[in-house]
Amino acid sequence: MFNQIKHPRFFAIPALLVVAVIVLTACGAPAPVALPPHTPSATVSFSKDVLPILQNSCVNCHGGEKISKGLDLKTYAGLMTGSQSGAVIVSGNAANSMLVQSIQLGKMPKRGGPLPAAQIQLIMDWVNAGAQNN
Repeated sequence: MFNQIKHPRFFAIPALLVVAVIVLTACGAPAPVALPPHTPSATVSFSKDVLPILQNSCVNCHGGEKISKGLDLKTYAGLMTGSQSGAVIVSGNAANSMLVQSIQLGKMPKRGGPLPAAQIQLIMDWVNAGAQNN
């Protein structure tokens, strides 16, 4: 019995299981939302396209009675001011915009479920087109 405990395989199997669990849990981050191929058809308007999405999905936490993380999404000026962490929009670059990254990963909005792919695409198109106050 004691000879089996001293055998290297006795320790190798539990060690491999521990390593496998660590690797699997470390890789558990949600994948970005897969978006369908998209060709922008027209200029995306902040006031007509983007602001209604923010009002419906974001201002309860970022602009209503409370302004979480200092991010006020009620207005263009508030959005472009950013949060306590800095800018959330990189004009012309949706891939590097914290707001886009958060909604693509499903981190935001925290309540009500993720935004539909079409709404995410509208916000991305608006940012990539220069994030104009139009």
